[in-house]
Amino acid sequence: MERATVLVLGAGIVGVSTALQLQYRGIPTVLIDRQPPGLGASFGNSGVIQREAVLPYAMPRDAKTLLRTLIGRNTAARLQLSALAGLLPFLTRYWWYSSKARHRSIAKSYAGLIERSLESYQQAIRDTAAGNLLSHQGYLAGFRTPRRFDTARAEADEFAEQYGLSVSHLQGSAEIRQAVPHISPAFHGVIHFHDAVTVSDPYALLTQLLAKFHSLGGRFVSADAMQLTADASGYSLPSEAGPIHARHAVIALGADAAQLSAKFGLRLPMGSKRGYHVHFRPVPETPLTATIVDEEYGYVLTPKSAGIRLTTGAEFAAPSAPPSPLQLQQVTPIAQLLHPLGDRIETTPWMGIRPCMPDMLPVIGALPGHSNLWCAFGHGHQGLTLGPVTGDIIADLIEGKETEINLAPFSPARF
Repeated sequence: MERATVLVLGAGIVGVSTALQLQYRGIPTVLIDRQPPGLGASFGNSGVIQREAVLPYAMPRDAKTLLRTLIGRNTAARLQLSALAGLLPFLTRYWWYSSKARHRSIAKSYAGLIERSLESYQQAIRDTAAGNLLSHQGYLAGFRTPRRFDTARAEADEFAEQYGLSVSHLQGSAEIRQAVPHISPAFHGVIHFHDAVTVSDPYALLTQLLAKFHSLGGRFVSADAMQLTADASGYSLPSEAGPIHARHAVIALGADAAQLSAKFGLRLPMGSKRGYHVHFRPVPETPLTATIVDEEYGYVLTPKSAGIRLTTGAEFAAPSAPPSPLQLQQVTPIAQLLHPLGDRIETTPWMGIRPCMPDMLPVIGALPGHSNLWCAFGHGHQGLTLGPVTGDIIADLIEGKETEINLAPFSPARF
């Protein structure tokens, strides 16, 4: 039987970052997944490390937006009505936590993680070539009406002052075209979030972190994490390479984490948001030079090494529901009018599943009732942003160190 100190279950950005940090500290670690690393939700996100995202994504509470979502007219969020009954417990809690007062209170805890995201990344990518994948140009959030722009600008300024962020505003087509030369005059105003870091290839970034993990002596083993069992001395798992045993186990399985947590007695009200992407060939005469979020329609256009990536907003569906192209069909012509796009590259869109908690906070800490079983999941839209800082925290917990962050709001026992 192979032995290690820690099994990290899940090889997305959170799991790889956690395994890397443990191995970097000299703790023998085996990384586990049933598919090759990085092919889940970490593969297809918009590729932005959102240092500015101190306010997590809340659920709209106004009746107009909710009605538009129910009837399929909201391109930023789609609900498959056939799944509504099963999703209702999660959506009800999500709606409750999304009140303005609760949302602002949640932001105070969430910011403690976000504020450390870039520092953690700097350590994680040290001695790798990953720095070549990062651009410190921020991203642009566009608003099509004066009312929405003014509201967003006031909120951005408030949070910039409160949390030390850098934002600027562009208004009118001339100013906006200076930032994005070939954009159409669709936006009344744009907010430039300067602190965000864009990634030209999120999968390549994860691959760099994985290579560093291997260079430090870490191992990846293909296995089904759902077969994890506990005994008096730790945790065991059958694998293709034979049984593996470790004193500690870390659940970093993203959208599948709730299933394994339930096996060990922790039932969580986790929901999921599905997202899609496709790539378009750049038009040589009109290159896209910045990452753009169309806040009205909920999609992102971002230049990537594979082409111009178009990512959708959120889709709420049953876990077993087949992929649906409807959101992409809705936003693609809108995006093509916003900025020139060449031919679509993929025939079949990519789909990934974001693991979301109703209070918008990830689950980080010890699983109640079990020694040395740790939770690191539920990061929602910010898995890419929060992977390395989560790895730092889990490594501190395993080493028995005090963490700089108050972990009570992220406790697995909070529900």
